[in-house]
Amino acid sequence: MRSRSGIASILFFLSIFMPMTAFCEEVCVSFARGAWDAEEWLTVRSPRWEVTGEWEQNDDCISNRIPPGMTPEEQLSSPETYVSMLYKTPFQQDSVFSTRCAFDHRMAPLLVFSRELVPVHREHLEVVLFDRGLNLWHHYFKDGNPSWKKLGFLETQFSPGVVYDLSAEIFTNEDGTFLTMSCDGKSLTCPIDGGWPNVFYAGITACEGRNRFYDFRAKPIPSR
Repeated sequence: MRSRSGIASILFFLSIFMPMTAFCEEVCVSFARGAWDAEEWLTVRSPRWEVTGEWEQNDDCISNRIPPGMTPEEQLSSPETYVSMLYKTPFQQDSVFSTRCAFDHRMAPLLVFSRELVPVHREHLEVVLFDRGLNLWHHYFKDGNPSWKKLGFLETQFSPGVVYDLSAEIFTNEDGTFLTMSCDGKSLTCPIDGGWPNVFYAGITACEGRNRFYDFRAKPIPSR
């Protein structure tokens, strides 16, 4: 029989190292009515506003709630259209993340990647789909204030009302850390300033107009 001190040592070891290995290798979530569990997700507010947006459940997707009477042009700059959520179980690099999504007017459904699982976004990356292409944004804090920098822009044309498969892959090699964003057969690989942790959180954000999300998927990619 093991001594109490031995058992305590084992429990301490597990408490330290088990969380480090508790990450998702593959996930496929449908946002159709009754097909997903909101408890697996954390709603995250933007640090730029005090407003926390809400999701609306549709038969085959979810969309961000738009205040009644708000015009498409007003939606472009309204914090009330912003709603974001992260999957509560973390992921690792060398995975590809994707979502089937659409926008009603001009923009801007996106994949989001966060260093932390927190109720207000801290440092995070955004892969943004809009009518003129794809953007990669790096959001961070400078002197205690939210700041952001565009890391990449793929100029092309996307149409409102069309369901696109938006994807992103984060990986590190001897040259640094990179993100490849892809949609509709077009892609761009961008370096990430300051690198990125091996384990992180991923999810979706709707903003700047009505966005629709049909699913969220993640899976590992073969070793490079």
